[in-house]
Amino acid sequence: MQPLPPSAAAGPSDIPFDLRYYLDLVWRGRALILAATLAGLGLGLLAGFLQTPQYQAAVLLQIEPPTPTFMSVSDALVGGGSYYQNADFYNTQFKILHSRGVGEKVVERLKLSDRSPFTDNADPGGTLMAHVDIDPVPESRLVRILVTHEDPRQAAQWANALADVYIEQSLAARVQAARQAYDWLQERLAATQEAMRQARTKLVAGYQGQDLFVPEGSVSAVTTSITKLNDDYLAARTRRIALEAAIKQVEDKRRRGESLETVPQMATDTMIGSLNEQLATLNLQLSQLREKYKEGHPEVQKAQAQVAELRKTREARFGQIVDALRAEYAQLEKRETEFRSAIEGQKSQAATQSRKASELEILKKEEQSATSLYEVLLQKLNETDIAASIRNNNVSVVERASPPGSPVRPAKRRIAAIALALGLALGVGLVFARDYLDNTVKGPEDVERYLRLDLLAAVPKYDEANVHLVTEAYQNLRTSLIFGRREETGQVVLITGTAPQEGKTTTLVNIAKLLASSGEKAVAADFDLRRAQLHARLGLTREPGVTDFFVRHADLDSLIRATRVPNLFALTAGPLPPNPPAILARKQMADFLNHLRRHFEWILVDAPPVASVTDALLLARHADLVVYVVEHNNVDKKLIRRSVNALRKVTPNVLGAVLNAVDMKAKGYYYYYYPHTPEAEGRAAKPRPKPVAAVKK
Repeated sequence: MQPLPPSAAAGPSDIPFDLRYYLDLVWRGRALILAATLAGLGLGLLAGFLQTPQYQAAVLLQIEPPTPTFMSVSDALVGGGSYYQNADFYNTQFKILHSRGVGEKVVERLKLSDRSPFTDNADPGGTLMAHVDIDPVPESRLVRILVTHEDPRQAAQWANALADVYIEQSLAARVQAARQAYDWLQERLAATQEAMRQARTKLVAGYQGQDLFVPEGSVSAVTTSITKLNDDYLAARTRRIALEAAIKQVEDKRRRGESLETVPQMATDTMIGSLNEQLATLNLQLSQLREKYKEGHPEVQKAQAQVAELRKTREARFGQIVDALRAEYAQLEKRETEFRSAIEGQKSQAATQSRKASELEILKKEEQSATSLYEVLLQKLNETDIAASIRNNNVSVVERASPPGSPVRPAKRRIAAIALALGLALGVGLVFARDYLDNTVKGPEDVERYLRLDLLAAVPKYDEANVHLVTEAYQNLRTSLIFGRREETGQVVLITGTAPQEGKTTTLVNIAKLLASSGEKAVAADFDLRRAQLHARLGLTREPGVTDFFVRHADLDSLIRATRVPNLFALTAGPLPPNPPAILARKQMADFLNHLRRHFEWILVDAPPVASVTDALLLARHADLVVYVVEHNNVDKKLIRRSVNALRKVTPNVLGAVLNAVDMKAKGYYYYYYPHTPEAEGRAAKPRPKPVAAVKK
């Protein structure tokens, strides 16, 4: 048995996307799509006309960044920083603009309490703010206050009132802050002046009580010496600690067998850096040589020797650096001890001298601090007084609101466009959903695209008006069988389907008649041992038949009977057995078919449906060709696909499918046949066996 092609067992998810199929599907469902689109458009227009028009008025404000509470005259004139430097300030102002407090003041100013919807309203500010939107202008210090209302005049009036209330509130807050700052500075200035006087009195008394005089700005020699020794001691100690850490890191890496390259002293060494670059270059060359030569090649060994030599040199350099670190560490330990001894000696000498100087220095610092604080407060008091006199409000109106001439909502064109798009999408979705839910084989495209079978013929529903089309379809099937035969000896053709009543027996009888009428000797064997129908189609009795050969061991030639069609013979089913698979699985099956091969050119086997029983799978093992009958728009595609895959697991000889009982009134099928012309009528008038009516089986 030949192995199955990889695509034979492919799942539905492997089906390629067929754009033409979906475009054709949309075209066939154009009426539904058009109806859904028009319905969506109508609902959108209705929704747009039923909505109350809303007008929107806008006030444009300029809000400058905040200035410090204690500011200089230049700060008051220049102003604050940029928008991004004061993002928190602007976000706060936007919240204030949209706050209930501002809204309540607007309601009070415009006397809206006796108007709807503010009458007996527990939250008039929130009600008004429901009509307000704050829209900052990007990359600027501008903000738009948007008020939406059914009355355009009311919208403009509310927007202007909201801007005025916010400006007044902002100005009042700034004036109050400046007044509080000025008052606080005056209080602090008086207290600081008294503290400065007391500090100066203490300093004078200290000079008079101490027997020590140090000129202004001078430093004693002992203090200078201690400072210098302390600096040297700290420098030596810092360097020693760094070296100790580096030595410990080296020892730790050596203990763990790691490279010393990551130690800072190694990483910054120019010689090691140069060696690493040379090693990288040699390693690259070695990799290239190994790709070109074997491991024992002289060029490879030479490169390996150079790499080893460079690594040895680098390790030696590592050792030199470590030895230098240890030597420097020992020297610094000694210097640190010497510095510590010298500092202790100088401290003892300077203790007495510095005590009196320190006491005077403390008094001096207190006096200087008090004097400096007094001067700073006095300067700030004067600057704040001047700045407050020239301070302007940082909020101004750039453009006041005017009554809008057209509503902002509803946007009828936008609503209509969205409704139109939604209706169109709904229509397309319904078409696709209908196609998905109608999970049957609806045309030749499904046979080739979904079932992965070649379409051998598409047989229309039998009607006296389209007899010539049915005949042409069976002629196509006969041609496919002739081109599909593998040998010149008798060919066993198994005809089966998915479910009962798909027309497989009708297909077998018609193709058998065509093959026999063309002069080829054919026999039709009924192996549907459950619902045998072949004898009725050929005008014969069911017994004797196939089961007599297997059960009663009757002579096979005596069981073959001639039919009314020349060259066409039949093997009917015979008595129906209780267990058909037991008969079909017998070894005599091969002898049975081989005997027929020697006497007939075509052996057409009628088998039960694949989805119902396993009889067809047992017969498929002996078939040279398998023809699969699929009824148009009847059986679930997934069930058909599972049945076809089951057949392919048994035999690779599945020739293709016959699409049976096609509705010729459906679009897209007529072109599979000859057109209805006088020439076609002439071809149909030639002596041919009349097709059997499509009685379902």
